[in-house]
Amino acid sequence: MKNTNGSMYQKSTSKAFQIDSTNYLLKIGLLFFLGFVAVFLRERINVPLKVPGHHGFEFMLLFMAGKTLSRQRYAMSISSLGASASAFLPIFHFGNAFMPFTFLLPGIIGDLILNKTGKFNYFYVAIAGGLAYSSIPVFKQIIMMATGIPFGSLLSGLMYPFMLHFIFGALGSLAGAAIFGRFTK
Repeated sequence: MKNTNGSMYQKSTSKAFQIDSTNYLLKIGLLFFLGFVAVFLRERINVPLKVPGHHGFEFMLLFMAGKTLSRQRYAMSISSLGASASAFLPIFHFGNAFMPFTFLLPGIIGDLILNKTGKFNYFYVAIAGGLAYSSIPVFKQIIMMATGIPFGSLLSGLMYPFMLHFIFGALGSLAGAAIFGRFTK
């Protein structure tokens, strides 16, 4: 619309304070989809390592890639929510009713540790990823003690699965931050 001199009105809104909701929703959707991809890889890629926690590498690599590339404060939690929601889909056969709840923990704990420390160097990323993914055997141990449902990897104790989950989670987080951190600079 033109004013009385025939020129256009000056724009009165500041771009710094506008929220591009489409871009934001797209980021959230992609983070949610990363969780689905992590569950898909866990279920469909059958690597016969027979070592507890070996899927922590790809899980935490994808979660850390999402956090690194999106720079969202709770990116890992959103990806973890996507993994948990996709675990309810009938295409995945976990045989464990608690699996969707165990998928929630790594993202939430990883975000809490990284957001609380405020540091995003490789040491903190590895520690946060390791502790986040090692929360799965701790949660399963609590379930096993409360319900009596046996989990195969925990029948010989908690320490061995905890350490392996920590190692694979730390390596996956470190790889995700190192590989995808190069794209953000």
